[in-house]
Amino acid sequence: MAAACRDDGENTRFPFLATVRSLVAIVVTALAATVVVMVVIVVHRPVEMGFQSYGYVQTQDYWWSSWTGDNVTYVYEPAKEVQMLIVLEALNPSGRGQIQANITFIHVIDMPGGASSLVEFCRYKLETPASFHLQPHSFHRYRGWVSIKRQGSLQYLYDKHHHDGSLGFPVMVVVETSYKPAHSETIINKTYHCWPLTFLRGDADTPAAGEIACKTTEEIGYGVTWQSLPSPPPRAQPPLLVGN
Repeated sequence: MAAACRDDGENTRFPFLATVRSLVAIVVTALAATVVVMVVIVVHRPVEMGFQSYGYVQTQDYWWSSWTGDNVTYVYEPAKEVQMLIVLEALNPSGRGQIQANITFIHVIDMPGGASSLVEFCRYKLETPASFHLQPHSFHRYRGWVSIKRQGSLQYLYDKHHHDGSLGFPVMVVVETSYKPAHSETIINKTYHCWPLTFLRGDADTPAAGEIACKTTEEIGYGVTWQSLPSPPPRAQPPLLVGN
């Protein structure tokens, strides 16, 4: 007797074929659903901006003044002003859209005891926020000179670091930003912490430095806090006299 055929075309002589086809259909459906979910997640995931910094914060001159008082005496005192160069790069590693961004505040922070002991000696608010657009897979370089004129900051640099000279000392640069991804009305405020950088007087013999990746508060995993400098003394300290 010939085998009977069902209306759905399945042959009862090979019943396992129906099970195999059902399993294949389930797997294909599951894979398709997974792909759709992944595409939705990628499309709706916010475009993140990154930052990196040049390895130095360079000054034009030392943060102290010195001259010869007579043939055997050198006079040291805090500098009247310190010009420092800050170089930052904003990054858009995503290929999904441009970013409109601003840099609003820059902090330069001493690290006398490492990351657990921070002292801010310069807080710089950009008079005109540094605004820029980042195309996908691109970067924007901010390069700005900042002047330290506050007496308390100059006295602090002199007291803590006038012996560091050409070696410099470690600092952290903190960058406050806001940015808005393309096709979004949501403004995202982010703070980036760039360290370890070296604060030093740059010259022709200063070796090249690499880029240092900056981390957000979320990437660090905790809120970074620092001390502010006390109010400057009512009058300047007398110069330091050193005899030969």
